[in-house]
Amino acid sequence: MAVDDYLIWERVVYLVEQRYEQLGIEWYTDYYDVIRTKRLSTKRLQFAGNTSVMLYEEYDIVEYKLKIFHYCYTFCDSDGKEIFRADNSEHHNVSTTPHHIHDFRFGDEKIKPFHRQELDNPDITEFFAHIRGERR
Repeated sequence: MAVDDYLIWERVVYLVEQRYEQLGIEWYTDYYDVIRTKRLSTKRLQFAGNTSVMLYEEYDIVEYKLKIFHYCYTFCDSDGKEIFRADNSEHHNVSTTPHHIHDFRFGDEKIKPFHRQELDNPDITEFFAHIRGERR
């Protein structure tokens, strides 16, 4: 396996492990497709209570290091409406720019800092902490 492929494979293994460890949900991933496209995109992955999560990441290899240059993690209610969405689009002015969370829990959308993020490696465990109610 080429170094580039291995770095992407390693990230996807981490995401699968974190998803199970943090949320208790198993999930099958076509590693070959993710490596080939340099993109991870899940459909809605259902929880008990019919809430769901979707994960999206785009990868590049820069100087033999994995760079996640775009990501979007979405948590939805049983009707498919967004509760939280974390992403790194540049158009919001928060202290953790470009990393931020869209919080829809109280009706209007609120843009909040998405803490504990490194520029090239989003911390998916922080997103899962929001889902579990450990972050406000």
